Order: sequence, then structure tokens, then C-alpha cells
Amino acid sequence: MLKGKGMKKGFTGITALGNTSQNEIDRKVCEAALYNIEYTLECLEWVKNFGKGLFRVSSNIIPYNEFWQWKSFDTILEKLETVKEFARNNDIRLVMHPDQFTVINSESKNVVLNSIKILNHHYEISELLGVEDIIIHVGSSKGNYKERFINNVALLDGKLRNKLLLENCHSVGIEDVIEICEKTNIRPCLDFHHDRIKPSSQSFEGYIEKILKLSKDRIPLAHLSSPAGDEKKSYTSHAEYISNKDLIEFQKYFNIFDMEIEAKGKEKAVKKVIEDLSKITIE
Repeated sequence: MLKGKGMKKGFTGITALGNTSQNEIDRKVCEAALYNIEYTLECLEWVKNFGKGLFRVSSNIIPYNEFWQWKSFDTILEKLETVKEFARNNDIRLVMHPDQFTVINSESKNVVLNSIKILNHHYEISELLGVEDIIIHVGSSKGNYKERFINNVALLDGKLRNKLLLENCHSVGIEDVIEICEKTNIRPCLDFHHDRIKPSSQSFEGYIEKILKLSKDRIPLAHLSSPAGDEKKSYTSHAEYISNKDLIEFQKYFNIFDMEIEAKGKEKAVKKVIEDLSKITIE
């Protein structure tokens, strides 16, 4: 997303919808959705300037999706098709990443059911936008968490499962992610910084061959970020930019992965990465 801008929702929260007529909900949320789609297109225009690229579509592009029949609005569908065509014509890989409430392996049945609902919505959006990559985390790391994930992901539609990528996180390392991927036929997504927070029994380099194999002839995805600080709380947060130290350490992997930059500086951080990488390569 472009720094200083963001998605609109139309309402301040779900409570506000309770005292509003359906016509008013439709009007306000449709207006917000159209803004979000136009803003997404604006972001893709920015990506286009740098040639082939990758862009994460916001999960909130269609706000409050469960409260209105958004797929019945031709203006919404037409705008989504415009984004899809623009991305396809300009070789921009679109990805989505549902929020932290998507916990497929939760010990709560209600949380699992809600997670499935969230993923089904992302699948609907992904089909309209041409998104082939929906990234999720394992979720809970309690008890037999891997078994729960494997059992619950089997409840998802096969076409949705084919779009899923499983990312290592603060509590589940890439080694365990790969084990789950091998048993579910889901593709892995390697987060370099999460690997520093939750390392596996060997360096992530030892898993790259398996990641490539599990990626099913598609270019694998990876996330690159730098910590905001050295203290425990700030170390897990993203910094404004990617540090030169991290670029030097990880720059060779740009030739293996489609790299998603996770930084608070957003497009400014991406631009700086492009500029700094050219200098590192020359040196």
C-alpha cells in the first residue's frame, strides 16, 4: 500500500451497522469498496513503474462482506475485473494474507468455522482478481497443533487449498511448516525474519530444496523484513525500511524467491530496496 493512505470501511465498526437500514449499508459500504478497488489500482500503477512486481491485496478490499450482497453489484465486479486485467497485463503477481483471526487449527470449533468462512471469502475475491496465492500461518502452536491443522485444512475446498501457502511465524518454524506442507500438499512461504525469531533445527538454507519442490513449479514466495529494534517487543515488529545488513545477507535469495517486502515505509521502503540492491550488486 502507498504510505499515508489505506482502505476505507464505510462504518466505524460492526455496532454501527446494527442501527442502519440495509439500503444505507449498501450505499456506504459499496462506496468504500469502490474506493478501495480504485486505490488498489493506484498501487498497481506504482508497481508497474518498476516492471514485473508483486502486490499484496488488502483483505479489507470488500469491507463488511458478510453484511451485504456485494457480488450482486455490477460496479464492484467490473472494477475487480479491471484490477485483474491490469495485473495480468503488467506481470504483477497478486497475493492475499488473511488476518490473525484466521486460525485453522484452533482448539475452538467456532474459531475454526469462522476461519473457514474468512478463507472462503478470500477465495471468492481471489477468483475475481486472479490471485493464486493466499498466505496463512499455522495458527496455534499448542498441543498437537500440527495434527489439528492437517485435519482441519482437509475441510477446505480443494481449489482453495491449491491457492494456500503456509508461512513460518513467531511460534512455528519453517521446519514444522514444511512437515505440514508435505502432508497437506500446501506450498510453503519462507519468512526470513520469523526464522530468526523461531529458528528450526538447521539454517533455513537447508530447507530451500524442499521449499522449491513443494512450490509445484511455481516461483516460491518469501517475506523480508528488518526488526524495528533490538528489544524483545520491537524486535518482532517491522522497521520502517529494510536494513543494509539484511539486504546484503539476503540479496542472493531475490533470484530464487518472489520477495515480498514487509516494512512500515511501504512503497518508500520498496523503492529503497531496489536502489540499494543495485549498489550492492555493483559492489
